Amino acid sequence: MSAIYINTGTGESKIYEEDQARALWLEGQFGEGALYWREGMGEWQPISKLFPPTTVYQPTPAYKSETKYTRENEEATANSLFGETAPYRFTKDPSGLTKFLKVMLWLDLSLMVASLLSDFTQMSMIEKGGFTDAEAEANDARQQVIGIAYLGVFLITGITFLKWIYRANANCHGFGAQGMKFTPGWSVGWYFVPFMNLVRPYQAMREIWQVSSNPKRWQTQEGSGVLPLWWTLWILSSITGQITFRTSMAVTDLPSLKTATIASIVSGIVDIPLTLVAMTLISRIFQKQKALTDQQS
Repeated sequence: MSAIYINTGTGESKIYEEDQARALWLEGQFGEGALYWREGMGEWQPISKLFPPTTVYQPTPAYKSETKYTRENEEATANSLFGETAPYRFTKDPSGLTKFLKVMLWLDLSLMVASLLSDFTQMSMIEKGGFTDAEAEANDARQQVIGIAYLGVFLITGITFLKWIYRANANCHGFGAQGMKFTPGWSVGWYFVPFMNLVRPYQAMREIWQVSSNPKRWQTQEGSGVLPLWWTLWILSSITGQITFRTSMAVTDLPSLKTATIASIVSGIVDIPLTLVAMTLISRIFQKQKALTDQQS
């Protein structure tokens, strides 16, 4: 059975297996205002919805005991089953995903630099005015190889980045933060909704930052200058990327090739700092979440 997060109103949540949570609920160990959450849910819900009063339950042998369950032995029993717990736990540990994403971003960055240098070489050749067929073919081959490699890495990096956002948001819900506006699904989904994708993804990322800073009082947490910087560069990158695509599709002669090359250079100049800022943002959010799970109760 899947793990269930229970919040009894203290601001912290604990993990239980469903059978154990049901047994504790029927014993009256959770108050009427207790809330529960499990991965895939949008918001925390009253535990009474999960275990209605009419539910008839026979505990499984794993939780049967000759001793009546009391408030005094609740914590000891939980620790015997799951070990000593920290105040917060990951819904799913993002360590491996974060490392992979950072590797892909560095690879993406290296190809951006290579593409930018290749564009400058092409611009120099265009401005020179005269070049042989062999020079033109070598230039086209170089640009094509770099372009294909960059496209492949870009797609893998983009998918990984969206998966990382989903997991970071899911962990925020798992930390017991209440009143969050964005679910894991919509923290990713808003990137694909026209016009709304100019605002909502930034708001979702800011919420992840705030909750990762303090799940109990996340609404009072300040953002960071890295957030608006990241989003400003993201918007600029989207604009320059569109211009680059359109001008490259319209190349018919040297003047139009020069225009497309200039657009590509400008796009690269924007994308390089965007990638560096994105790596900083990802690292800081991961460090905040890791610090929460490393705290000992």
